[in-house]
Amino acid sequence: MQGWVLVVTSYLSMVAAVVIGPVLPKIAQQFQDDPQVAVLTSLVATLPALFVALLSAPFGFLADRIGRRRLLIGAVSVYGFCGLAPMWLSSLRGIVISRAGVGITEAAIMTCGTALLGDYFHGDARERWFAVQTGSSTFAAIVVVAIAGALGESSWRAPFAMYGLGFVLLPLVIFTLWEPAQLKAASREAKPKEKYHWGGLAFVCLVTVFASTAFYVVVIQLSFILTERGIVSVGRIGMGAALAALGVPLGSVLFRLLRIPVAGKLAASFTLSGVGFFVIAFSHGYWPTVAGAFVNGMGSGIVLPTLITWALSQLTLEVRGRGTGMWNTAMFLGQFISPLIILGLKAVSGSLGGAVLVYGVACAVAAGIAVGAYLRGGTAAAEAN
Repeated sequence: MQGWVLVVTSYLSMVAAVVIGPVLPKIAQQFQDDPQVAVLTSLVATLPALFVALLSAPFGFLADRIGRRRLLIGAVSVYGFCGLAPMWLSSLRGIVISRAGVGITEAAIMTCGTALLGDYFHGDARERWFAVQTGSSTFAAIVVVAIAGALGESSWRAPFAMYGLGFVLLPLVIFTLWEPAQLKAASREAKPKEKYHWGGLAFVCLVTVFASTAFYVVVIQLSFILTERGIVSVGRIGMGAALAALGVPLGSVLFRLLRIPVAGKLAASFTLSGVGFFVIAFSHGYWPTVAGAFVNGMGSGIVLPTLITWALSQLTLEVRGRGTGMWNTAMFLGQFISPLIILGLKAVSGSLGGAVLVYGVACAVAAGIAVGAYLRGGTAAAEAN
């Protein structure tokens, strides 16, 4: 029960990212008289991810101090109010402020939820739950986008009703989750505290920033790539994005099937991502491009649970909150800078295909490094304390 509650709670972050996508043009049209409508509308879409990147680490410190469960309950409660607010707000700036509130609460939710999964489960069970989280969120995102699009037909405000999911989950969070730190308080006090060395986690976070930027290339850019290649039908673009997204849960299954150390899983994930990028870069038709995106998604489905289990395997209970916050910061920083990197690469190469090709080369290099580490008997997924 605890595992499923935390997995579904993680969907709140996904809702924040995708629910307003279908109605962003309508929001821009509604406030077209505002001279800064283009910038403000962009902030409506991207501001939550920026706040998650900025605040995940501080919330991790707070979670270690006051308790993961307590902070999670408060964040889920406020999330619902901030998420629903645009249904009644009459100014675009007010909506932007409410989106900042969503990002702030989302930072706490993701940090506490991930840390609690690490607290409750260990070894193979922990890997299984992170694979479930990664794979199921893709299907949930497809459902959410479909519902948001249907609701948006009636009003641009209607999709924001889906933020009410926070209030639905709140009783489950309150009555099913518990604070594991309380159970180990005595043992913590009975032994002298050891200084935690952060170098290993810092390296994991650096890898995560790169992997996150690569993951969001297809998520954010596929529609633009297809449009650049003459595919203008919204229906075909949407179908292509949905088919490509199905690669992620398949990758999560492969993550569970690959009984090899972290370095081997990273080699597999970067290889698949690189192959997908190369196929996209050198393709010109609809189906080859979608096929490349699907293969790339398989690599993403392996890399995300690999990175979070790798990070958590190095964290003791006392620092798991702040360590998880650091990892979330790395993950969402990659999400925020990914489109900026692609814009820069497009300016240099002259096309989105050229920008994707650069990422294919980068993933090939990363795969080679991971293969070398694997052959040397490198990084193995250790059991967390």
